[in-house]
Amino acid sequence: MNVDPRQVLASRMTDAGGRLRVRSALNPALWLCAIVAGPSLLVASLNSNPPGWLGWLIGAPVAIACIGYLYLLIFDRDKLQSEEYQIRKKTLELIEHKGMSGPMTVAAIEAIVTPDAYQLPRMQEDE
Repeated sequence: MNVDPRQVLASRMTDAGGRLRVRSALNPALWLCAIVAGPSLLVASLNSNPPGWLGWLIGAPVAIACIGYLYLLIFDRDKLQSEEYQIRKKTLELIEHKGMSGPMTVAAIEAIVTPDAYQLPRMQEDE
């Protein structure tokens, strides 16, 4: 049985993309790199004489991702963190800003750390 290495690579890339759960401001640029530069590299490797514009097509998304990363690193580091981290940080800042009258309970801290476990049950619609 002969397995095509391109099919194996494509299935691994699809599996890895499906497992990705970290959401930050840089994710769109990284997806652009994967969607544009990945197939372009494949086309360039299969062609014996690839066109000159293909190099720009491969390099542009990578350059955009690098410039975006450096911009966020310098001006807004919090955007590089995951969406969950940003929500937890904002929640703690709001609690600090409001000034709690006493110490926080263990349940409140756990609800901030693991919000999925403490979601309100959804209301069933009456039929």
